[in-house]
Amino acid sequence: MHRPGDAMLESRPGVFSGVGNRSERTEAGMMGETATLVGSYEVGDVVPDFGLPALSGGTARLSEYRGGPVLIFFTATWCPYCGAEAPYLEQEIWQRYRTRDLQVICIDVKENAGIMGPFVERYAWTFPVLMDDDGEVSMRFAPVKEGLPPEVAVINAHFLLDGDGVVRYRDFLNMERFDAKASHVRDFLDGFLGTEE
Repeated sequence: MHRPGDAMLESRPGVFSGVGNRSERTEAGMMGETATLVGSYEVGDVVPDFGLPALSGGTARLSEYRGGPVLIFFTATWCPYCGAEAPYLEQEIWQRYRTRDLQVICIDVKENAGIMGPFVERYAWTFPVLMDDDGEVSMRFAPVKEGLPPEVAVINAHFLLDGDGVVRYRDFLNMERFDAKASHVRDFLDGFLGTEE
């Protein structure tokens, strides 16, 4: 199901994203090859609630963030693209848009707090970091890419959910056109959230 405004979504250099039939859509993607985007939530899908341990302690649930837009991104400390993007996420995404009620959630894929903690400290992230130790939640968001495990295919993906939990935007890593500043995400957020008064 697609909603008004979905037409705003378009393929941008550096990402593969978009709308369309799961079984038919293919787009330029990881490693410059063609990826069939099946298995992942599409624009227009409602993401069901899930809970994950928070790096800061306790358990966080997606439903706690309902009511406003939420940007979820997936990372791992071993991913050089994630490391390149990491310095920009705090200021260029979280601090820039939090006054417009955007929540940002990082999901660390299949690592433990002992590994992720120093990474978060290094980049001074203040948004929630959730630990998907077994990769079960991340697999729900991962595209199916032949020869690529889901926990790798989802790394450096970004999903924007609206206040009802509906996917309004998504993108996946394109190694050939990678943009460390995630300008494609910021461009969409500017259009979706509007400019500041």
